[in-house]
Amino acid sequence: MMATTCSRTQARTLLVVASNADTQTVILEHARAKGYSVISAATPALGFSTFDMTQPDIVITDLFLPEQDGINLVKQIHERRPSCPIVLLTDTGHDESTLEGLRAGALDYVQQPIHEEAFAQVLQRAIHSLPVSVDDAPGVERLEYVLVMGSDPSFVESTVNWLVQGTAMGLMEARQLHLRAALQELVMNAVEHGCLELRYSEKIEAMAKDQYDELVQRRRQDARFRGRRVTIRTIYDKGQQMLTYQIADEGKGFNWKSRVKSGFDVCPPGDASGRGIFLVHSFFPDIAYNDKGNEVMFTVPLA
Repeated sequence: MMATTCSRTQARTLLVVASNADTQTVILEHARAKGYSVISAATPALGFSTFDMTQPDIVITDLFLPEQDGINLVKQIHERRPSCPIVLLTDTGHDESTLEGLRAGALDYVQQPIHEEAFAQVLQRAIHSLPVSVDDAPGVERLEYVLVMGSDPSFVESTVNWLVQGTAMGLMEARQLHLRAALQELVMNAVEHGCLELRYSEKIEAMAKDQYDELVQRRRQDARFRGRRVTIRTIYDKGQQMLTYQIADEGKGFNWKSRVKSGFDVCPPGDASGRGIFLVHSFFPDIAYNDKGNEVMFTVPLA
């Protein structure tokens, strides 16, 4: 689900990072003929700063050999926004560098000098790889997305990254960071304290002795906890322009009322186990638990 991205049919913005004036001219003429806008940057450093400032839909970059600055740019952009398609501008005889660029996160490549027909096909593939918005689906009022993960804490970060990319890439960057931090905290709590029933003191003691992985492994093999799952449900309300996240674990829950009350007032000094709730509440004040304490919910306004 990509609730806040744009339609494939609307005007697109291309960022072209290339020092060759002829290359930029060909791309500019073709893009304008298709109704796209083009932003240019002559160096990878300028290209990355421009990418951050303008948030283009598609990036087209030279490899900038032999220093491979173009490949480094691909890595930076892919890490920052994996959903952004990147097209490489390559030259004959640089097959290995092209492969390296594709491994770094580029979607496709086109050889220079650019032939308009070949470029048109590559650009069309890039456009079709862009997420489509549910806002463009007439009659759809609500969309739900469900993700189920196991009880391995080492997968929490990648799961959260994947979830943010799949549900909230249209948010402003600062809001994405807030959402990522909140989900990271709540999903980790659901895995560690919910599914595996790890007490905070147990975790800290195990980490101090460099035995955290062993502790987690024992819990995951224990018949009482083996097979427990965390379910993350995202609900997009088209009319309300609201994302709702619900995170539920299969643990016995906890006394959330006392913890939430203290966690909402001030950041608890000397009690790191309560700081997560304080952190999430500071970003999303409507955070709420079910009676049992094994399901938490908060909303993210999109308007």
